[in-house]
Amino acid sequence: MQISSPKAVAYLLGLPDHYTSHKFKPFYWRYYVQRALESWADSGEGQQAEVSEPKVTIHKYKDRYYQLDPVQDYTHRPNELEHITLYEWITQYQKKKNNESQ
Repeated sequence: MQISSPKAVAYLLGLPDHYTSHKFKPFYWRYYVQRALESWADSGEGQQAEVSEPKVTIHKYKDRYYQLDPVQDYTHRPNELEHITLYEWITQYQKKKNNESQ
């Protein structure tokens, strides 16, 4: 395996080899669209779209199971954040664990 001289020097000096001015978050648009289509199908408005079964991720922490659903995080956000758009929610808010002492 061969590497370039600049990459070898960066490695030896402990310098990073990737620079970017942005941080990217994965966003799964399909789940939000599916939730919107489900609500339209329930109300009988618009075109009937094929809606697949919802999928959730289960996380185990200290012998307890938790459902991880980013769509539910947005739809059930606190009242003081009701004015926040989906775009703002995704770009500006981060999910963090609560301290056990709280």
